[in-house]
Amino acid sequence: MRTPILHPPYNKVPKRGFLLAMALVASFVLKAQHLVQAAVDGLQDPLVAYEATLLLEQQEGVLMARFDVRTQNMMLRVTPNCQLDRATLNALLAPLALHARCLVRRTALSQPFRHIDPAACTPIPQQYK
Repeated sequence: MRTPILHPPYNKVPKRGFLLAMALVASFVLKAQHLVQAAVDGLQDPLVAYEATLLLEQQEGVLMARFDVRTQNMMLRVTPNCQLDRATLNALLAPLALHARCLVRRTALSQPFRHIDPAACTPIPQQYK
């Protein structure tokens, strides 16, 4: 005779207090993060975007990196003590023939997310035209 396997009740909804606690924890985690955005010149190939993502996610203090070919934007989630600045970022991206400009850094929840318009920020260096 087989013994029945007891499964946890998956149909039960978590208690309201648990959901509130999880929302508070998520809010504190996001408040502790910074958002770094930039327009990226030379970003035309999804494979290069993927390589740039992997490269930046290996840097100390970088929690997440995303490069979008269509908008030519970069978005990073970093810790507040991350030392990544524009010069360091461009030095890392140079072997991939990428250049970041219009770098913006702020706390993650201070404003709604908006893409940076590459055409509206500082002049494009000659080698990326």
